[in-house]
Amino acid sequence: MAVAIVADSSCELSAAQAADAGIVLVPVIVCVGERRFHDGVDLSTADFYRLLASGQDVPSTLPPEPSVFEDAFRRLAGSDVVCLTVSAKISKIYEHALKAAAAAGPQVRVVDTCTLSGGFALLATAAAQLARSGASAETIVAAIETWKSKQQGFAAYPDLRFLARSGRINKAQMALGLMMNVFPITRVSRTGEMEGETTVRSWDQAKESLASIAARKIEHPQATRIAVTHTNAPDLANFIAEGIRQRLSAPPRELSIYTAGPTVGANVGPGAAGVFFTEE
Repeated sequence: MAVAIVADSSCELSAAQAADAGIVLVPVIVCVGERRFHDGVDLSTADFYRLLASGQDVPSTLPPEPSVFEDAFRRLAGSDVVCLTVSAKISKIYEHALKAAAAAGPQVRVVDTCTLSGGFALLATAAAQLARSGASAETIVAAIETWKSKQQGFAAYPDLRFLARSGRINKAQMALGLMMNVFPITRVSRTGEMEGETTVRSWDQAKESLASIAARKIEHPQATRIAVTHTNAPDLANFIAEGIRQRLSAPPRELSIYTAGPTVGANVGPGAAGVFFTEE
């Protein structure tokens, strides 16, 4: 039986990219004041960052309702479905997708990617490639679990105020960071939680450290897919991507750059970057 791949829109793929890959996107809800938008449907990533820069209302996000997932699953009746979601540790999207799958039937399998942003993109696109090759749902889910066990992700942030506002760090940590003029670099744990990796004393050091950490931890470049993500900072992403290439002993299997959408952008603010990679 054919397998359909579903993912929530926090995987950072545009509608066109998802269509090319054969991925059905379920849009995250973006809240701006009293207004509600659907990520990638009636609010583009560019429009989101314009709203963020305006400073009038601080955007936030909500998970798609279970009924929205259920509608997507039912439209794919006749196919097995593998649905990937952003880490359950940072969003209720996984929980909502599970509820929808229970209603839709046993042909739907929901997978918590235990990651976010570019890491999510790596898993979703690889799963879609397997689906196009004719792999079964069981084979695809098993492959995702293997890739998850090998995946790593790191990120750096120029402005701690967004992290504090979103609850990713507390206000005391923000005040200490601002007072000491330090920039945290975080990692994604194996269970999908954000943890501290290190701190540096300047933003230039943070940029260099992201590239250095990634290159140091990539053992087999030619078997590794890399995603560099940014929150409306393409020059920064290109700088980090080039820094990784220069430090690797061989060209990576793949290196892609993604613009992070509202799920990440609303929580970390503009100008941040992350690096995700997994060996296949």
